[in-house]
Amino acid sequence: MTTRDAYQDLYDLYSIFNVHMIANPMMELLRAQFTLEEAELAVKVDFSGGTLDELQQKTGMEKNKLKKMLETMADKGTVWIDPGVENPVYKTMGLAGPGLVETGGWGNIKYPHSVPLMHALHKFEKEFATKWLPAVGVPVTRVWLTPAALPDDAKPEENVAEMMKRSGPWGVSTCSCRLPHWIATPGDHCEFPLEVCLFTSEMTKWGLERNMCREITYERAVEILQQCNEDGLVHTHDPNEFVCNCCNDCCVMLMGHCVSGAKVLQHSEFIPRIDDSECSACGVCAERCPVDAITVEAFATVDIEKCLGCGVCFPTCPTESIQFVRRPEETTFKEHDHV
Repeated sequence: MTTRDAYQDLYDLYSIFNVHMIANPMMELLRAQFTLEEAELAVKVDFSGGTLDELQQKTGMEKNKLKKMLETMADKGTVWIDPGVENPVYKTMGLAGPGLVETGGWGNIKYPHSVPLMHALHKFEKEFATKWLPAVGVPVTRVWLTPAALPDDAKPEENVAEMMKRSGPWGVSTCSCRLPHWIATPGDHCEFPLEVCLFTSEMTKWGLERNMCREITYERAVEILQQCNEDGLVHTHDPNEFVCNCCNDCCVMLMGHCVSGAKVLQHSEFIPRIDDSECSACGVCAERCPVDAITVEAFATVDIEKCLGCGVCFPTCPTESIQFVRRPEETTFKEHDHV
């Protein structure tokens, strides 16, 4: 099999995710993340995968060599191995949630971030946000209101911290969107911190086995959530897997929403209510809002059609005139398959 054929076959495998519209950066990313031999194996393993014995029969490889190669690929984030299982299933990593979009940026102590990979990932993520996501047309992940801003009538399942509490153990890793931005665009660094990607449950177990995250306590995870909100980041994704803390200039989902109008984010169940008798019209909330949903004249007003209900406006109001209430028509997030 030629180099071109091996990577083309791998590209064809990922074509189920409709990557044709971002073909060039996708191919560049595959070449940066897989060696030729790994590309050939990934195609045979497929997204359905199998146990080591099953894959030995499928590939015809010697068992020890196959296992060593799969372990290497898992450390690089291109193969998923069920964590903590005696006879695990090995699968070629998908595209996102989690997939190549994230694992290349999480890195591993054995396979640290390479500059070529970060450049390829940064280019891919920009194309993913501006070309791929707008074509999706439905929410694939949700926004969570920061816990400190939740009203008294909030349900436990509407509280990201409460949902995380049910999903230990917990870990934290590098933001897989922000790091490539930092490395690929020297001198144009994002102002937000890097170590903000929170792992939970099986993702933490996998991340610890693969050196993709470090373990933290639940209390520390909640502290990170609070600090991210104060910094101006938006809590997204599924607390049963991992919670992203997103900005609109690096993170693919929020960038896709803000830059490309991609309808991939489901807003939270809450909106801010501003007490105009207390509002000083300082404009801090409008400056912080990641989706420009707040305007200020005599006092601040909120466009609830734009508002994500994230709570970024909440912690820095000098007059404490922002309180969150349930949206006029309560919305229920509809789950969609991960991309």
